[in-house]
Amino acid sequence: MILQIDHENHRVTVELAGDAGARKVSLNGSEVLYDWIRLPDGHCSLILDGRVYDFIIEFNDGGCSVTGRDGSLVLGIADSRRLMHVRDVEEGQAGLQRISAEMPGKVVRILVRVGDEVAYDQGLLVLEAMKMQNEIRAPKSGKIREIGIRPGMAVGTGEFLLSLD
Repeated sequence: MILQIDHENHRVTVELAGDAGARKVSLNGSEVLYDWIRLPDGHCSLILDGRVYDFIIEFNDGGCSVTGRDGSLVLGIADSRRLMHVRDVEEGQAGLQRISAEMPGKVVRILVRVGDEVAYDQGLLVLEAMKMQNEIRAPKSGKIREIGIRPGMAVGTGEFLLSLD
């Protein structure tokens, strides 16, 4: 995975790689060995190039804040794969989209009504399958046009659930 990390006016290209215990990171083309663990209290411990760093990471839109013994850094993080695809995913398919059950199950709850405006990734309904509740989310922003199910109803794979435009 290749990331672009920005801090103030500096940009570092980070390439992460690793196989079963042998973790490597490439920082602007220079390879460095590392190991890390997330501790039960939420802190992280990193061994990088023979030095130990303890810190807390708080993620936010487009980056994170890293706080350690020497202070805090605000980092901008760009994952090239995410940047290429996020806009396409959020826009979704144009026009009416029919959402069907991906697995057989029972409708537990319907979280929307016909006419509701929904946002990309918003929960639409809860489907129980194999004793697990799965929230079905909106594949795009739009308006609920039709609901073909009701709570308690059993559905099969491929069966129509709802549509949004």
